[in-house]
Amino acid sequence: MSRRIPGVSGPHAEATLVTGGAPVAAAEVAVVLVHGRGGTAEGLVRLADEFYRSGATLLAPGAVRSTWFPAPHGAPVSANEPALTSAADCVASAVDVARDAGVPPERVVLVGVSQGGAVVAEFLRRRPRRFGGAFVASAALPGEDLDSREAEAVEGVERDGDGPLAGTRIALVSSEDDPYVPPDRVRATARVFERAGAAVECRIDPGDGHGLSDATMGQIGERIDGLLGDG
Repeated sequence: MSRRIPGVSGPHAEATLVTGGAPVAAAEVAVVLVHGRGGTAEGLVRLADEFYRSGATLLAPGAVRSTWFPAPHGAPVSANEPALTSAADCVASAVDVARDAGVPPERVVLVGVSQGGAVVAEFLRRRPRRFGGAFVASAALPGEDLDSREAEAVEGVERDGDGPLAGTRIALVSSEDDPYVPPDRVRATARVFERAGAAVECRIDPGDGHGLSDATMGQIGERIDGLLGDG
């Protein structure tokens, strides 16, 4: 099932939200899935069968023309605007859909793959708070000097831990010879989120894999299990 994403302007104003799993109104946990360049929301929802759990709803925004932003992720942020802001707004809208149906951000798991992982990372930097978890696979924050980037403050968001990300569990997973994302960028992204108070796991696997590995999908399933067990 798909529908237009509400409240998004700019290049992704016509983007759609694909849903799967439990109906959002009946869900205990929401998983926001953000596909990579050239991918589709439908394809990522199908892949989510590998870690789906009963009681979770799947919310997958789809980029216009399957591309979230035009320039490489290592380019200046300005080179990817306004598309990057519009993409981050798509993630925010998916989180809002869950919240409006009764699933708070603390029970939302964010999963971004490749270019979609960069979008999830940028969303977390711009709109930090406590989330149920985040998985950034084969991706890093956009921008040139990542060590100079900091999480932004969001007014009106209650904190239950130190730093704006308030202990959110964030897994950054890539490979030593990833053809698109150097490990140093992944590690620099980890430092940004650690400074923002996240509980960060940064894992650089051997090889040249790119995308969601079986191990990472297993971790996503375990995180969903943990949230469902808390409910």
